[in-house]
Amino acid sequence: MKKIILLISFLLLFVIQSISAQSKISFSLGGGYISSAIDKTKLPYWENGYLISVSSDYKILEKIALFVSSSYQKYLFNESLLTIAVPQVVGYRYSVSGENSSVIELSAGGKFYLSTSRIRPYLGIGVGALFIEQGKVEITNWMEGSSNKSTGLYANTGKNNTLAQFNFGLGLEIQLIDNFQLVLDGKLISGFGGPSYLPLTASIKYSL
Repeated sequence: MKKIILLISFLLLFVIQSISAQSKISFSLGGGYISSAIDKTKLPYWENGYLISVSSDYKILEKIALFVSSSYQKYLFNESLLTIAVPQVVGYRYSVSGENSSVIELSAGGKFYLSTSRIRPYLGIGVGALFIEQGKVEITNWMEGSSNKSTGLYANTGKNNTLAQFNFGLGLEIQLIDNFQLVLDGKLISGFGGPSYLPLTASIKYSL
């Protein structure tokens, strides 16, 4: 519930900005791909996911803008990343079931454009928070021929974590028609005491 309230508050900020500075503000909506984490801390058994993002830019100079952004990220469970010690007992059997994990990412920072043409590369830097919901990973074991099964939670899974993060990005903004731009963005997000990973995003941007 706290995460939902935070996300709603974040989106309300976009609306307030648009009312106060309509000629300088823009909104973006997009989606993308998340690579396997460089540092898997807090997400050790999940990789290769996807995201949905919303953001708003506020232009303060021709080549400088402030931004706020939010994304919902889904990470896919990969059983092969588990390390399971199997007892050397004849007839021992086990199965693994795992849920996907999700992350809500909030960021605020600045963009620095390298051009004022229709194709505008930029650098971005920001700080924010990661709200991580780990999926549960359960292991069920039994002896062959027996109906008795035991199910337990795999170590360090099924937890929620809130972390500070910083991010650095490179992007390309391409003017399409009138007030619409295509934005291609890749950045490194690094959590303090948590995962580091590379989301790639494509968005449509509308400038008021």
